[in-house]
Amino acid sequence: MISQAKEKLIAKYRARIREGAIANAKKQLALKGIAPGELGAEELEILVYDEEVKLRGKLKNYSLAALIAALTLGNF
Repeated sequence: MISQAKEKLIAKYRARIREGAIANAKKQLALKGIAPGELGAEELEILVYDEEVKLRGKLKNYSLAALIAALTLGNF
């Protein structure tokens, strides 16, 4: 039961990261003036994967900063 809930939460987290990465990839393509149809499936997948990595890194940094802030404020 707990493992099912954990898997659902992980799947939801991954889906949200993927959605954000796709949106960011579209923005990057728009800034470069490239239509998504101009790229192949592999190139689009690589672009989305790179954006996923960036998003995960940002989330880790924000989580770490929040943890440090909570621990620091707890000592005052």
